[in-house]
Amino acid sequence: MAENSNSELLCQALSTNSVNSTIEDDIAFDIPPATGQEYLRRVKQEATKCPDIVVADLNMELFRKQQTVIVSSSSGCLTPPEGYTPGLSWQTQQTSDFSDVRQKLLRCKARLKNGQMKIAKPKVPQSENAEGWCRMCFGSYKVGTQQPLDENSPDKIATGNSTLPLLSILVHMDQPTIVKVLGYHINWFEATGFGVDQGRWFYALLSCLEKPLCPETCSLLRSLARSCANLRASLENADDDKLIPLNLIICLVGRYFDQTDVADNG
Repeated sequence: MAENSNSELLCQALSTNSVNSTIEDDIAFDIPPATGQEYLRRVKQEATKCPDIVVADLNMELFRKQQTVIVSSSSGCLTPPEGYTPGLSWQTQQTSDFSDVRQKLLRCKARLKNGQMKIAKPKVPQSENAEGWCRMCFGSYKVGTQQPLDENSPDKIATGNSTLPLLSILVHMDQPTIVKVLGYHINWFEATGFGVDQGRWFYALLSCLEKPLCPETCSLLRSLARSCANLRASLENADDDKLIPLNLIICLVGRYFDQTDVADNG
């Protein structure tokens, strides 16, 4: 059965005149072929001596010594202290709630697009204006400073020191702007630390991300999860107000956005 299959797959491309095995065995391989037919007969004779499957016997140790690129299986997240990670039931519940929020947001966007809902579009900075978004989200020119926002600033859309991620803002943000602002927040997080207000923005921006993720967005989320995990590992005790928001972000990145290697095992 196997020979029949091989004969069907390896059908003859060029025909040669049939000759008996004695003549085939008498082919002189030490001199060049005189005709095309003789060359094909030589090829056919050599093919009969080759096995159907050939596996190279390589000494892999020689290649390992010359390896210049080492791929690590580590996610880069620091191991949290005991009692800092949530259980699987908590993670499942948070993922379910997050999915419900995303569905409601999608329905709002659909109704807004169809004219069934009217939400005034607020004035927000351009997507490339990182400073403008920083001032809008945190009420200061730099995250962590106490410099107040100018009341006459064209970027100001709400009173107070910071602007919450309101539905009126989110439904009018397109996907490139969502990814851009998420990248800004991750940079601010890594540069100046994490705050509860920023945690709200992270949750809101994640709820707007479209799946499947592009490679750049996936890289952003993994950087966010690593920053959260590393900050969590540095907390002095499990009663810190930042612990739950950090666990929530790690949970969403790992469980909902399928970056399972950064998720907590519970």
